[in-house]
Amino acid sequence: MRRRSNSRSRPKHQHWVPQFYLRYFSTPATRDSDKPQIWMFSKDPTDGDEKLTSVRNVCGMRYLYSPRQANGERTWELDDKFNDVEALLGRIWPALATEFVDLNDEHIRKAIALFVAVMHFRHPANRREVEEAHKQLITLYQSLPQRQNGTPNVESIEVKGKTYELDTADWHNYQAWAKDDHDRFFVEFVQSEIGNMAAHLLGKRWSVVFSEADTFITTDKPVVLQHQTREWFGYGTEGTSLSFPLSPTRLLVMDDLHQEPTNQYYPLVASNVGAFNCTVWRGASRFLLTGRSLEDVLTEICECADRFDDLTVIS
Repeated sequence: MRRRSNSRSRPKHQHWVPQFYLRYFSTPATRDSDKPQIWMFSKDPTDGDEKLTSVRNVCGMRYLYSPRQANGERTWELDDKFNDVEALLGRIWPALATEFVDLNDEHIRKAIALFVAVMHFRHPANRREVEEAHKQLITLYQSLPQRQNGTPNVESIEVKGKTYELDTADWHNYQAWAKDDHDRFFVEFVQSEIGNMAAHLLGKRWSVVFSEADTFITTDKPVVLQHQTREWFGYGTEGTSLSFPLSPTRLLVMDDLHQEPTNQYYPLVASNVGAFNCTVWRGASRFLLTGRSLEDVLTEICECADRFDDLTVIS
């Protein structure tokens, strides 16, 4: 377990995609150096042209996992937990990224499932969704009849046939939530959901597509969920598959095709390069990240883009 640092030495800039992971996607010339660099290409034209930058400058935000408490101090519990997960995965990642590890090994399997779940929920997009959900609930309850004290006059709600009791005693405080409140709730939400997702992933069929040369890209949101037939789905929906690039030569796939062999390594078919990278790119929140030639990568993606017209992808 990593030693805890005191509050004065804590990093303010917290990464949601770990630097140890991004190093593998940096340019071959800098991958083994003290300052690995990576090409970054944005979906947002306002970000300007592609650029080569240090992995330290990618996918970071101030105090993303260290919300301010009511007493003004910050809590580092979630950041410490993520550091421990990264320390664990960092030790086995060289093998995962370049070798043929036993995907049926219980310890390796649990570590990967935990890491994928962490990568899925720790993204700042989930922080924004938490605040948006709060706004929608406030709007909903304000539209209901009100008691004399200004609280919603509702004692329960029914969701999918289940009735849930509501306690509106703290309504006024909840209604007045500010940034710090949303930050704290985001941290609580992430911690509560990671274990559920990791446990679910252990029940899926796993396989890895591998290539002999650097091929796969990654993004600022590398865990991609897909479903062939449903528009609305989540990681627990039957038929949902997940893809996660482990390195430029390894792509992990988790699905529900249990009739097929499990824990296998499949060589990449050259004609499918663009399709795999297109899937990863479509799941990105904003940035494509690679150590390869961006011109080559974007050409591959554009050539296969038409094949994905009927495929629903979320991340």
